[in-house]
Amino acid sequence: MIRNYSSLALFSLLVLLLVSCKKDNDKPPVSTGSGSFTSAVFKLQLKSNATPFIWDSLNNTNAAGNPYSVNRINMYVSNITLKRENGLVFTFNRVYYIDASDSLKSLIKIDSIPSGNYIEMTFLLGLDSLRNVDYGLPSSMDNLNMAWPTAMGGGYHFLKMEGHYLDSIGGKNGYAIHLGKNPNLPKMKIVKFMQQQNTQHHYSLVFNTNEVFANPYTYNLNRDVVYTMSDSTAMYKIKTNIEDAFSLIQNN
Repeated sequence: MIRNYSSLALFSLLVLLLVSCKKDNDKPPVSTGSGSFTSAVFKLQLKSNATPFIWDSLNNTNAAGNPYSVNRINMYVSNITLKRENGLVFTFNRVYYIDASDSLKSLIKIDSIPSGNYIEMTFLLGLDSLRNVDYGLPSSMDNLNMAWPTAMGGGYHFLKMEGHYLDSIGGKNGYAIHLGKNPNLPKMKIVKFMQQQNTQHHYSLVFNTNEVFANPYTYNLNRDVVYTMSDSTAMYKIKTNIEDAFSLIQNN
């Protein structure tokens, strides 16, 4: 009789625990300082100062006076942080591969953002040192195409920007701004008031291609290296220039 009573008590306790666990799992997650969550979609948008961006067109002119076109922009965006008005910082660890010419691959979507007002966004244009190693990312075709040669240090390209420019006598030549290796990792900071109050908000993440060639270094394609991959000095200039190339527009 005692044995039956003990078994019944143990069974009742297990049922109670299972019911309690289910109730806890059904509750929405709660973050410090916020009782609800939102999401954001950032769409990459290209411009070259005030000039409307047109793919593979020489209608762009950089700070050195070089007419240039763009026929390829690939990049990684990672380690995104959003800073609230009250100083709380939320970090999102995902890596996003961006192909600016593909509408489906030029989107960054972040879920589970605590609702509220934000004043700052930061991110890496590339990968941190833990991921920037050979096979540090899944072996998708996009990631394999962004691989940095092992003999040159390994890891991945942070940025590929390619196109053509007109030289001083009007000749059409190619350029390839390739950025990689840990010392050349750009860290972006955008100070912008962002309202994350509704279920989902949409933003334009604007990339100004002219800033690749300006501020603080005026990068002249007639004098500077036009294939940057093996030139550390050229990559450092591009890395420094590009740190203010992004801006943000909230669309809703």
